[in-house]
Amino acid sequence: MKLSPSLRSEISWVVAGFIGVLLIGFALGAPAIGVVIYLACYVAWLLLRMNALVSWLSAGAKPSEAPPTTGLSDEIVQLVHREKKYSRKQKNRYRSTLAQFNSLASDLPDATVVLSEDHEIRWSNAAALNLLNIHPDRDKGQRIDNLIRIPEFREFLHSEEGAEELEIPGPVAHEKVLAVRKVRTGKHMKVLIAADITQRVQVREMRKVFVADVSHELRTPLTVIRGYLEMLRDDSNMDEETLNSLDQITVQSDRMRGIVEDLLQLSKLEGNLLGKSEGTVVNVSNMIESMIAPLNEISADHQITIQVDPSLQLMGSESELYSAFNNLLTNAVRYTDPGTKIQVVWDTDHEGSPRYSVSDNGPGIEARHLSRLSERFYRVDASRSRDAGGTGLGLAIVKHAAQRHGGVLNISSTPGTGSVFTITFPASRSVTYDSAANQ
Repeated sequence: MKLSPSLRSEISWVVAGFIGVLLIGFALGAPAIGVVIYLACYVAWLLLRMNALVSWLSAGAKPSEAPPTTGLSDEIVQLVHREKKYSRKQKNRYRSTLAQFNSLASDLPDATVVLSEDHEIRWSNAAALNLLNIHPDRDKGQRIDNLIRIPEFREFLHSEEGAEELEIPGPVAHEKVLAVRKVRTGKHMKVLIAADITQRVQVREMRKVFVADVSHELRTPLTVIRGYLEMLRDDSNMDEETLNSLDQITVQSDRMRGIVEDLLQLSKLEGNLLGKSEGTVVNVSNMIESMIAPLNEISADHQITIQVDPSLQLMGSESELYSAFNNLLTNAVRYTDPGTKIQVVWDTDHEGSPRYSVSDNGPGIEARHLSRLSERFYRVDASRSRDAGGTGLGLAIVKHAAQRHGGVLNISSTPGTGSVFTITFPASRSVTYDSAANQ
């Protein structure tokens, strides 16, 4: 190991002093006493020097207050000076980076609030004051659920990570609508982001009204057309070719009417959350049994099995749940080949949340389609969907019916293996048979 110059100098100085004391001790006839006195004095001097260094370091290690040093202690002082200079540079760099981040974050148009694990406010930007009435200085350390007293917001705040965004009225301007999301970041920290989506909501409402109005307007002429078609078909003078044409018109008229009915249903479901106490207790087991019977004609070549918990019931809208559940089941029959095994399950997951799933061992769906399956009119295979009689709105209805009940539609599929469509509801909507009987 290579010795530093200061250590070599210190050793040389100690050795020279030791030799000098030893020679003097021999001259006086007591070399041992001289060596002991010398070593005692050196240790005492060394301790005093170390104490001075410790006191200087404890006081903040200011360069102007450094003790007089030699040898190793002088090198220690120089190393401390060097580290403090580097530390100052690093702090200045971090301070500059933090100032840039705070400046950028403060200028974000979306309200951004950093929360602790206990939902205490650690930091907020300027937009948080404008949108949420959260002051960056005044409200620091306050619990955010004490400042924003909206029951849905409190529930959202304590919900599982990954929950979808929540729409709430603006605490500052009630005519505004805010979309709130939360993201876990760092250790025991969350970031709450709120964006003004008033314009988006207005456009959505305008679209819903437009679709509902157009659908209502189309329903009457379609009914009239269907009535005249039935009258024409009853005419015994019609030739075979004309009857075939009337059959095609009837099929397309019925298909258009189905689209209109589905659009009307979607306009009612979309964006309207059903309250926890709204609806009735739905016996899902009986509902599933009633869905199977009408499918016997088209599902004769499929192997449908049912696994249900008869004691598990659900609080909600029976017609909407029937529509969602039946859509998943009929889709499994329509879009799989004869001989496909289909399983319908109604149970709870490991967290006690009710779930309805329909799985099959059919051809499966490529991953690139999965995220768009619940979009309106999206089709994996347009020609096959039309041949099967689908409108392209079934999964959109399922998705919005699930969301209206606080549920989530999950789709997983592997080409060549099969697909699983699952609706998971909040545990708060589950009703056991015993509790339902007491209501």
